[in-house]
Amino acid sequence: MLLLTATYLLPVNQPAIRDGALLIDGTCIQAVGPRVVLTQRHAGVECRDLGEAILLPGLVNVHTHLELSALGGQVPPGRSFVDWVIRLLERKSSLSLETFTGAVEEGIAELIRSGTTCVGEVTSTGVSFAALRKSGLRGVVYREVIGLNDSRAEGIAEMPFAHLGAMREEIQGSPLEVGISPHAVYSVSPRLFHLCRHLQQRLGLKATIHAAESCAELEYLQSGAGEIRTRLLPATGWGDVPPPVLGATPVEYLHSLEWLDPKCLLVHAVHLMEADLDIVAQSGAAVAHCPRSNAYLSVGRAPLKAFRDRQVPVGLGTDSLASNQSLSLWDEIRFAHQTHSGLLSPAEWVGMATAGGAQALGLGDDIGTLEPGKQADVTAVALDDPEADPYEYLLHEAGPEKVLLTVVGGQTLYERQGL
Repeated sequence: MLLLTATYLLPVNQPAIRDGALLIDGTCIQAVGPRVVLTQRHAGVECRDLGEAILLPGLVNVHTHLELSALGGQVPPGRSFVDWVIRLLERKSSLSLETFTGAVEEGIAELIRSGTTCVGEVTSTGVSFAALRKSGLRGVVYREVIGLNDSRAEGIAEMPFAHLGAMREEIQGSPLEVGISPHAVYSVSPRLFHLCRHLQQRLGLKATIHAAESCAELEYLQSGAGEIRTRLLPATGWGDVPPPVLGATPVEYLHSLEWLDPKCLLVHAVHLMEADLDIVAQSGAAVAHCPRSNAYLSVGRAPLKAFRDRQVPVGLGTDSLASNQSLSLWDEIRFAHQTHSGLLSPAEWVGMATAGGAQALGLGDDIGTLEPGKQADVTAVALDDPEADPYEYLLHEAGPEKVLLTVVGGQTLYERQGL
């Protein structure tokens, strides 16, 4: 057993504890409380005082594409969302498997250094799975599926489905889960959506789908026109494929395909009508909010207040370095606070990056708060001013350079030198 003590302990689901302590037994949290109480009660246990620091649940980054870390700074936004997607595909096609692997490893190291303990990772090549398993990070690794040729849906699905099966065999003993990610309504055919859904239900997988990210996506579904039709699909070899449905929003279309349920995480969800918001809320689906990526691509601002009002689970995601400057969730919290000025308190923003992310990934029973019985996923942040409000301090001052410790399931993945 190990007892960690610090100036503040933030359970997240309870008020902050000044001079707090956390008892870890194996992979789990056994007790939280005041330092004086736990040190007396567990006098024989190894005690590690982190000094002037804040102990809190590990951060949960609900949406990443780690293999795209190699493209940081190489894919400028362009004139439109479709412009950016075309440039991304061009640059990505030139990268080798070795480059993807190296990018994933660098991305994982950045996550761990910044206090992230859990990630929702979407992989199109599959390389991030092995690297994440080796890293010790917790998370859901979603295998991406893309294909618009309905007549070839079975053939398109064969490789990613086989890889999903292999991934499921390999997760034993790791803190990872496997999921499936039909990419988006404009990149997956109706038949392929059906095959993915059948496999998801048969294997009990979690799912994530990019949805309502841009106006171009809405235009394509509503009228079959716009840049997705005239530029993106021809650039990907699918120029002759008709739109899957006309007159529906992305949320309505996914709802008609029976994809929206508590196992589904919608990514971005920027352009939603009132009816869409109600559908999402009633379905139990969650949302990955990626404000910096949305701003980088100028696609708009997600209706966070409407999600909160309807009690839709929302977590924060950095997306990839192809549309963001860092994988630090501290940067994401601060940007979200500025973007949605006055909407949430500092404690609520930290809660969204921890408990909110855990709930969005369907892991709320295991992580996201510091309480007995949950997994010991913990981070510690150096506190320069012991009299500061801990949540205000985290919102405005926390960053990778202040992270002291990153622990997943009781295992230390990162420790600042000299600590």
